[in-house]
Amino acid sequence: MSELQSRTRYEPSEVEPRIVSRWLQSGIFHPEPEGTPEENFSIAIPPPNVTGVLHMGHALNNTIQDCLVRHRRMLGRRTKWILGTDHAGIATQTQVERALLAEGSSREQLGREAFVERVWRWREQYGGTMIEQLKRLGASCDYESERFTLDEGYARAVLKVFVALYEKGLIYRDRYLVNWDPGSGSAISDLEVEQREVRDTLYYIDYPLATGTGAITVATVRPETMLADTAIAVNPDDDRYRRLIGERAILPLVGRKLKIIADEHVRPDFGTGALKITPAHDPNDFEIGRRHGLAHPSVIGEDGRITDDAPERFRGLKIAAAQEAVLAALREEGLLARAEPYEHAVPFSQRSGERIEPLISLQWFMAMDELARPAIEAVTSGLVRFHPAHYTKVYLDWMQNIRPWCISRQLWWGHRLPVWYRRAPSPMETYVGIEPPAGEGWERDPDVLDTWFSSALWPFATLGWPDRTPELAAFYPTDVLSTARDIIFLWVARMIMMGLEFTGTVPFTDVNVHSIIQAPDGRRMSKSLGTGIDPLDLIDGGPRPPVFAVDGSDPGSFPAYGADAVRWGLLAMSSGQDVSFSEDKVAQGQQLTNKLWNAARLVLLGVEAVGGDIRAAATPVAVEDRWILSRLAAAQAEVHERIERFDLSHAALRVYEFIYGELCDWYLELVKPRLRAGERELAQTLLLVLTETVTLAHPLIPFVTEEIWSHIPGAEGLLAARVTPPGAARPDPEAERAVARAIEAIQELRRWRDLTGVRAGVVLPARIEAVGYEQTLEHVSRLARLTLDGAGDPSAQATVAIPGGRVVILGGVDVDGARARLEKERGRLESEIDRAERKLANDGFVAKAPAAVVQAERDKLAALRAELDALRRPSGADGSR
Repeated sequence: MSELQSRTRYEPSEVEPRIVSRWLQSGIFHPEPEGTPEENFSIAIPPPNVTGVLHMGHALNNTIQDCLVRHRRMLGRRTKWILGTDHAGIATQTQVERALLAEGSSREQLGREAFVERVWRWREQYGGTMIEQLKRLGASCDYESERFTLDEGYARAVLKVFVALYEKGLIYRDRYLVNWDPGSGSAISDLEVEQREVRDTLYYIDYPLATGTGAITVATVRPETMLADTAIAVNPDDDRYRRLIGERAILPLVGRKLKIIADEHVRPDFGTGALKITPAHDPNDFEIGRRHGLAHPSVIGEDGRITDDAPERFRGLKIAAAQEAVLAALREEGLLARAEPYEHAVPFSQRSGERIEPLISLQWFMAMDELARPAIEAVTSGLVRFHPAHYTKVYLDWMQNIRPWCISRQLWWGHRLPVWYRRAPSPMETYVGIEPPAGEGWERDPDVLDTWFSSALWPFATLGWPDRTPELAAFYPTDVLSTARDIIFLWVARMIMMGLEFTGTVPFTDVNVHSIIQAPDGRRMSKSLGTGIDPLDLIDGGPRPPVFAVDGSDPGSFPAYGADAVRWGLLAMSSGQDVSFSEDKVAQGQQLTNKLWNAARLVLLGVEAVGGDIRAAATPVAVEDRWILSRLAAAQAEVHERIERFDLSHAALRVYEFIYGELCDWYLELVKPRLRAGERELAQTLLLVLTETVTLAHPLIPFVTEEIWSHIPGAEGLLAARVTPPGAARPDPEAERAVARAIEAIQELRRWRDLTGVRAGVVLPARIEAVGYEQTLEHVSRLARLTLDGAGDPSAQATVAIPGGRVVILGGVDVDGARARLEKERGRLESEIDRAERKLANDGFVAKAPAAVVQAERDKLAALRAELDALRRPSGADGSR
């Protein structure tokens, strides 16, 4: 018994680890640095956080990248998928600090040097998790050249870039309003802030006029910041306050006189139309303060407590306590006019989840305008292309309004700024350089760089820049970046800017913005919400999250679908920008792998039974052999085009359609008698079709195809390393027309049998009165279960219309029962058509329903009408078709 005879089921859990091991041992993922970037193909993986584990976004994006890489490798390109991880400053430091807290310790107790050593140990222990998970997914990365954004060579590149930009005047130190994240104790960039709707209280506070003639009332959700007010602003066109412009009011609880100023930023319809101006604690107020030359005292410190710039009774209070104390004091003085509920957008840190505290802080910034100009030109000129194309406008809108980037972070884990200060002799000296300064008295800046600063160098620093390495010469610039839309600004734009500035060329030419997979109910995927799905639970079998529960029941566990099924399912469901997770698609992927495995066993066992040295070859004479090779050529062309256009969803569906439909449901059924007869020419064609089919499907479902390849006679080496020869299958329009006509006839006859209630096993006597079946008559009769030997009642019991004529049924039919069933089906279709027509005639439905829903209803109506028309085709005298 051969191995294939005993392996009746495809078992991913047994096959996948073995296949991964073969790939890695072969070295095919680690190309030699030869040739030019134009001859080669490279992708830089978006580096996962060293803290990370595989989630659904990683699984989809890395499947997309792997398809692109495998596709180009099989086209004969030398491919490199640059692999590595990001040190992820805030995320990693937070993880380690939590571990220390559980031990009853803290980073402050350890001290900086010991804490950083602790993080490095943590990285060694946990940092490889994601890399191993990528192998489980089948990602063909260059694992032998893994990089880390804090490794020695990468760190040297980061320092060189910082110093160069500083010397060019683009990096500078300034006191400026920043987004202070109390959770991480650090400033963060605008792009790391997310807006959330919050229900607050809007407090109305009376500010007495200095003239003693009344008060001007302002509205605020943050009464504690009034201690730092430096003005009151009104809109210059607001008639209510025009007479007060230039007057002064008294700041309650402090006594400072505030000038009433006019500024067009003020919205007359918010609150009372009068706005308290606190430049140190609100970004809009900061800009108003700059326009009017206002002072900017700060009453909230980086520790989240009220500073010494506030009245003594509030000093040292935490923010929430300070708000209560300020409100109590205002009530006591009779200056709190009223309060009302108020819903508004509030900034929160994406990193820690804490509410952002706008603070004026001494930080390092990077001017972006000069770097942005060539990066804008690179996209408007078409040098860099976004897919889908509408993200071009998203990118350009942000780049054309770009702001300075706060690049310093108050952390210990990361790239420490190459900046030193010496305070004596006066004035203070600042030194910026790759190497420490000479002399005594220098202190290094304690801050580290924003993680995104080092990530911006990823495509070229991973290849050895600033050295002119063979890897850089062979694989830079890279070809494609595949990413999610939420980091177009954080990462994509910055890589383009840095690539142009330091290498003189764009880091990639195509940006593929992939789908966002949502939970099945449309919410975002999140473990805390019970909507997150671990891809490894799909691959190996694991618990379904609570979002799958019905009426509070136990959601149960996922079957072990295997990596190929997960890959195919994710690609198939990623047809739009926001799509809901579909377990049905993953199950469909599993069906595909099983179908292909079973088809391969049928072919290979049949070839084995023929005996002798049979190799794949194309010498087809039979019309069905010519047809399948023609359909294979069409599938190859379409899948190639879809992958080249980054339309991986339709590429996956086309592969499914060819394997499941054309190959298995039709071709193998058509040739089974010939296979059983041991026809040698058929065996050669079958091997060719199987060889080219696994090659076609390999970029999408690499494990099952590699396993099948290992059993194909004459197959050498690894399928993953096979260069696809052109022209193995060619179009054959004549064969396509002949077999398409036969398939349509078989489908029509099978449908008629179902409608009339003919049992599946019954072979009906019949004669075919139609043209165009010279090469396929035997196939039609066999697969429609007809006998054409002339036996039976010479008078027709029924006729069935087929392309080119009709089939006359000569017996075996319950005519009265058939007529009743057909009439019932006609009635059902007419009723469904009437319902659909009335729905589409409803102007409210057509105007208000989503366009896709309306189109689906129109498509449904067209299909129903086609079915009814088929039933009304000319029939026999008995009334049946």
